[in-house]
Amino acid sequence: MRKSFGIAILLMVMFPVLSQDNLAPQDIDDVIDSKTRIESIRQSEGRALNVIAPTIAPEEIDRVVLNRLMQQIARDPDTVRAQLEVSDEQLQDIFITISNARNFVNNSEMANVRAMCRAFNDSELQGDARIQKALDAYKARARFTTNFIARYYRIVLANVEVGLSDVSFTLFNEYMEDRRRRMANAGTVTWGVVVENISSGTESVEFHCRRQN
Repeated sequence: MRKSFGIAILLMVMFPVLSQDNLAPQDIDDVIDSKTRIESIRQSEGRALNVIAPTIAPEEIDRVVLNRLMQQIARDPDTVRAQLEVSDEQLQDIFITISNARNFVNNSEMANVRAMCRAFNDSELQGDARIQKALDAYKARARFTTNFIARYYRIVLANVEVGLSDVSFTLFNEYMEDRRRRMANAGTVTWGVVVENISSGTESVEFHCRRQN
């Protein structure tokens, strides 16, 4: 069992990473509504959890939950197999599906920063207006990436679910919903440049963009 997961981990490392650096932002249908998504997860049935700071983007929740599941499988496959009532082969399929997905998608943070600096350097505006234009460009590029991630991980979930029995399907969905609630309430912080407003974003623009000139 351990040997088979060692092979799966090797595949994970070898699988090529797809960068979205060359993808242009575009309108994406069926984009997740952040407030609705977070609220629906919080209000779903389950034990009460205290909200600390819901800083994880709702589009990233499934991605984070599945990556945690992959880590659990690598660390303690027997427990996860019993929890989901799946066979060794099914568990390995789940592991490989998630690990391939993780390596297929990256955050493209550098692409977000380049979009921000390009908008800043090309702008003829001055002062706060120029900073705001750069921050808006960063947010638009980052939103494109998170929307892509959300849509892609819906496909990953479908690929995991398709091979499960009715019992395992129910257990897997219970696992996902429980972990989604935990992530939505745990104050998990996502990485990236601080671009919430002029005050917090000015330093980011100054650091990343002015040094390129």
